[in-house]
Amino acid sequence: MGGHTAGGGFGLLSRKFGLAADNVLDAVFIAPNGSSFTRDTMDDDVFWAIRGGGGGSWGVVYAWKLRLVPVPDNVTVFSVARSGPAELIAGLMHRWQYVGPSLPDEFYLSTLIPARSSSDGNISMSFTGQVLGRPKQLAMSVLNQSFPELGLAESELSEVSWLESAVKFAGVSSVASLTNRQPRVGEYAKRKSDYVQAPISMQDTIRIVQYLSTGPAGSSIQLDPYGGAMARIGSTDTPFPHRAGYLYSIQYAVTWNASDMDRSDGHVEWLRSFYAFMASYVSKNP
Repeated sequence: MGGHTAGGGFGLLSRKFGLAADNVLDAVFIAPNGSSFTRDTMDDDVFWAIRGGGGGSWGVVYAWKLRLVPVPDNVTVFSVARSGPAELIAGLMHRWQYVGPSLPDEFYLSTLIPARSSSDGNISMSFTGQVLGRPKQLAMSVLNQSFPELGLAESELSEVSWLESAVKFAGVSSVASLTNRQPRVGEYAKRKSDYVQAPISMQDTIRIVQYLSTGPAGSSIQLDPYGGAMARIGSTDTPFPHRAGYLYSIQYAVTWNASDMDRSDGHVEWLRSFYAFMASYVSKNP
């Protein structure tokens, strides 16, 4: 939690409540000389810097005091897959750019596209959504009006408790598993990220999907929507500058296991080449 907050702290609630760093009320900060400070005694610049500027740069944050935000008893969640030729997948990705960042604050809709196509040449992509405080019928109505191309069916949405939604999005099997701190052994990954300020054209989206299809098994991109509360915060309010004017972030990833270690250099090289290929489509500053 400490490192997450120090780096900004984006999550499924950020479109509604902002980043974790936006909800910091106080902190216990240990300076390099061993002195400790709280919000009342540290310099304003230090309190600004520790809320999104990264950990360990100015000292050590020993403790955070955070504003608690309300979550509803039940939330609507879904995770759906769509597949088709590259042009269809690119069309859904292109359209998502206009939908994900502009939905009401209570809506979070991300998408993930893996690199490899199926034996019939089709490409799959998945959409993951969470809607706070709205029954699934209303959530589906808003989504189908905003994103009819996705073609959501009521059977694809579920109403679950807030805690059950945490289990779902963590990809674990039970509530008890949320507290499991055992490391994953034998799994390796390389990840990078970018931010997008203007929608990428349909033609360029097709190029992106085609380039992605050249990646090794285990590679993917994920698009996470900004907007909402994120768009109502200025780029200099905290050290995390990707606020108003930013549509979404892109996560590039490639994973492999111990049996694939002889290919790890190639996996990393491909991800770096994809990252370089994307340079003309993403934000330049910062």
